[in-house]
Amino acid sequence: MPRVLIVFVLLITWSATALAESRTERVDASRARLGTLNERERELLAPHLDKGPVILTEFQNRQTDLPAVIYAARVEAPARTVAGVIAHPQEYPSFMQALESVDVKSVHGQMMAFDWTWGVTLFSLTGHNVLTAFPGDPERGYRYEIRTTGGELGIGRVVWRVHPDGPKRSLVVFSSRLDMRNANYITRQLASEGNAVNRTINVAVATVTLLEVKAEAERRAGTYSTKKVKPKPLTRPDVDMRSLGNLLRRGDLVLMDLDGDTLHQVTVVGRAGASIGRVRRVMLDPEEFGQSMLHGSCAEVVERTAEGLRFEWEIPIPLLHVGGEMILRPSPTVIAVDGISGTLSKGRWRFDTYRYPGGEAGVIGWASFDPADSPKLIRKLIAGNTQFSHGFVAATQLSVMRSLRGRAHQLRR
Repeated sequence: MPRVLIVFVLLITWSATALAESRTERVDASRARLGTLNERERELLAPHLDKGPVILTEFQNRQTDLPAVIYAARVEAPARTVAGVIAHPQEYPSFMQALESVDVKSVHGQMMAFDWTWGVTLFSLTGHNVLTAFPGDPERGYRYEIRTTGGELGIGRVVWRVHPDGPKRSLVVFSSRLDMRNANYITRQLASEGNAVNRTINVAVATVTLLEVKAEAERRAGTYSTKKVKPKPLTRPDVDMRSLGNLLRRGDLVLMDLDGDTLHQVTVVGRAGASIGRVRRVMLDPEEFGQSMLHGSCAEVVERTAEGLRFEWEIPIPLLHVGGEMILRPSPTVIAVDGISGTLSKGRWRFDTYRYPGGEAGVIGWASFDPADSPKLIRKLIAGNTQFSHGFVAATQLSVMRSLRGRAHQLRR
């Protein structure tokens, strides 16, 4: 199987959002407007940013059929130091584990054109970028724009904003949109099915980029910690769904509890656009819920006991055995899904709902699992790349939220 095909098959495996999402008129992803987080939103997310990166995945809107993804993270380094990391692409391969090379083609004032090669154990990708540096300083902050003008990931644009957060700390907000429909044949065929593949790759790859920039800036500032931290038990996150209500009208939030290189758990929160009754009907049905966990999966209840409902699930993908057993423990409050055997046998997922005025359900999901707890090909894909593993987990949690929403809406029909 060609290496590029392998990676996108694997990414689809981890995407739980239905691929047949509605599409409107196409726009140029390298030029379409990218949103960010305003000061009020950054303040609202501050308690979560203290624990780790935050990801906002916007909903589709009339301006563009490819929603943007916005990332934010606190960095224990001055704004000038963070800006120095972002501004020099030729230095990226020295600290980005999967980036094999950067070839600077030209420099004109504040603009730099460069080609890159990005790869892990099983595959490699190439692309063509143009970086533009805007005027900035340590007090006002910095802004950088990078356009992807071609390559195997298509076209797109990212905008880095570095906000000073005191003399020795920064808040980085990183907005991204990627369009694979203009890429090579394989990626065009996959992306033609809908936006889920675009979103999954956006989240996984951009999360890696953000985490590696954060780590390098902290190394340069002398604040990066290499100590090993024992993972904490899975615990319900402290999330104020009422205060986040308006922001969740804009998109879904992924909250990462990250300590050094140790990812304790990942939380996803969102508005379901359906009643609590409809949402919990999906959550309490193992066959529905099992299919929501991973895109393309089929699930079947094999045993009902006082402990819960045990079900088998699998994804029919050539060359991969992806499947296993899980148990769903019903509850009028927190619903638990735990892996038993096979793929993700050590995974733990918890879900609860919140009632908004008018009866709409908010969904809170928190989980702990390791993508390396998977078939051999996926383990080789991760290949010890901790940041890539974290990106995979974040993308998967987001996909579960999107799939649950979609299935709850289908119950209306």
